[in-house]
Amino acid sequence: MSDNQNILKEVKPSLHALIDELVAKGAERSAVIYMIEKESAQLRDTMKEIPDHQIAEPSNDWPSAIKAQ
Repeated sequence: MSDNQNILKEVKPSLHALIDELVAKGAERSAVIYMIEKESAQLRDTMKEIPDHQIAEPSNDWPSAIKAQ
């Protein structure tokens, strides 16, 4: 099994833990699940344009990056 598949197996238990935590704080289980679905859909839409493992390169606008003329 690939590392990716092993990592993804953590999603379900993590979501269960999050739901249990929020329900313990007083939220309704169905409302929590609805919000997870809603936020997941929005996240999926915004993440479509960003490739996996994209690392932002640092900007070169810091003082030592400017060459003396």
